[in-house]
Amino acid sequence: MDLLKKMIGFWFLVTAVLSLKAQPKADNRPNFIIIYTDDQRRDGLGINGNPVIQTPLLDRMAKEAVRFTNANVVFSLCSPIRAALLTGRYGSANGVLHLESALRKGEKTIAHYLKEAGYQTAVSGKWHIDQRPKAVGFDFHAFFEGNGSYYNRLIHDMGKDIKPEKHCDEYCVDRSIDFLQGAVKEDQPFFLFHCTQLPHMNDELKWDAKAETLAKYNAAGMPVAKNRKDDLSGKPDYLKQVRNRTQASAYGYPAPQAIQQHTKEYYAVISEMDDALGRLFEAIDQLGLRKNTYIIFMSDNGWMLGEHGFTSKVLPYAPSTQVPLFILGPGLTPRLKDELTLNIDIAPTILNLAGIKIPANLHGKSLVPLITGKTNKIRDSFVYEGLGNYGGARPNLTVISKQYRYIETYADESLKKIAFQELYDQARDPDEMINLVNDKPYQKKVSEFKS
Repeated sequence: MDLLKKMIGFWFLVTAVLSLKAQPKADNRPNFIIIYTDDQRRDGLGINGNPVIQTPLLDRMAKEAVRFTNANVVFSLCSPIRAALLTGRYGSANGVLHLESALRKGEKTIAHYLKEAGYQTAVSGKWHIDQRPKAVGFDFHAFFEGNGSYYNRLIHDMGKDIKPEKHCDEYCVDRSIDFLQGAVKEDQPFFLFHCTQLPHMNDELKWDAKAETLAKYNAAGMPVAKNRKDDLSGKPDYLKQVRNRTQASAYGYPAPQAIQQHTKEYYAVISEMDDALGRLFEAIDQLGLRKNTYIIFMSDNGWMLGEHGFTSKVLPYAPSTQVPLFILGPGLTPRLKDELTLNIDIAPTILNLAGIKIPANLHGKSLVPLITGKTNKIRDSFVYEGLGNYGGARPNLTVISKQYRYIETYADESLKKIAFQELYDQARDPDEMINLVNDKPYQKKVSEFKS
């Protein structure tokens, strides 16, 4: 009997060992979280040199990250810029040049590539592309479409339509946390695309911040753009009537009091966004995800607060194209980088980090050599593709380098006839007031950019 018990015990031990060996190896591939905010200009983050705005939670994360001080987008408009980030390709290639446009048939997103590689994929928050998230590779989806009210917003949550009373960004933080809690239980890496409504205006063209948040700011202490009274004499004549200018006039621009009040409201909703994202960061830490998760924070475009007398975005000037960007994750050392980086770089960067071959048709470049310190430059310049016509903007193409910004505005969408040219030396003229395109010393530079 004792011998029989020993034999049974031995076989139990063998079975247990074999069972352990039969278990699948833990999937240690990195996770990815992209946080994509809306209309947050580069200095809409305290750590980016703004002593007035209050973004303590984002600042804390940025201090632990590789932070890019010269990040831009390839077109400043909601739908095109989201499609560009997801595909790593320009709008002229992926098909999205206007609001609510659809991706061309056959276009693949970062969600497609990661899903094919065995990743769980999720989107939570704002969605502004014609196809629904499931059609472009997202299995988990809790989203609201386009722009609208902050509260009682229609949200499509895994096939159910609901209108939660709480702020739409707060609701979608809840749902992102739900996804992360579920994801950690699976032996499978994940990709979360978390998109905020803020700081985009609501459907009444207001920044609807809470009274207690507004009380944190004093309008009289808000900054005012030095070039708010630009007469546009060195710029295309049509800009005097473009929506950026007429809407700004309706707001009371260029009067400093109007700009300061707007800036106060804009900063306030960014502070509320900071609070909401703080809960997401806290959940990431509580779930132990930091050790194997790359977090990428970026905005879809900038925003003009009176620069050149303008509001909004779209136009190819610095406050419109420049955005905050930082990346933190395993193995990355906090540092500052002033190299030209773009939203179309995010897709190839993630594929690179995930060990997936980067398709040859992607226009962006992997930032891995930059974030790991292997190189200090991946490009000398890029093209801003202003081919949408939102708000009466004329078609334009802009070459942007570290020092210069060269803009060609065209007569029509055929792009055959140049209607106006601009060249700004951003090092000497950061406010983009002095058009150098006809100055003799700069003709070689103009010819270089034209080619």
